[in-house]
Amino acid sequence: MKMEMYKGPERAKEEKLDEDILKAEDNEMEDEYEDDVEPEKERRDCEQEVVEFTDLLAGFETKHSLEELNAILDLTPAESRQHPVREPARLDLIPIVARLNALKEETNIEEDRYKGLQAQYRRLSNAVGMINNKVYHQRYEV
Repeated sequence: MKMEMYKGPERAKEEKLDEDILKAEDNEMEDEYEDDVEPEKERRDCEQEVVEFTDLLAGFETKHSLEELNAILDLTPAESRQHPVREPARLDLIPIVARLNALKEETNIEEDRYKGLQAQYRRLSNAVGMINNKVYHQRYEV
């Protein structure tokens, strides 16, 4: 059994005052912290940008044969920059991934919808591949 010592009314008042001060300081610190945190930016509607993104994907597939890209197997890093099929496709992926990133960071796109668009991008990226003295076409699971 725990025994408490008699504190007297003055000591109890002091402890209560100390608790009130600590609570007030905590609230003040929380208010300061909330002032430091930037409010979340208003995100733009994603619909038009999703249409533009899917147009970029379709344009890529019209311009570049995924079958031809997947058939490229042996390339060194030096050779890859001059490859007549792979290099233009690699460069065409840059605005596509930039648009994909903007969709995620700046629009109100839902996570499931974003993941679907991301999977479509990854399919193209896998076709272009990653160079490691061979062309690695399975960078992403699709």
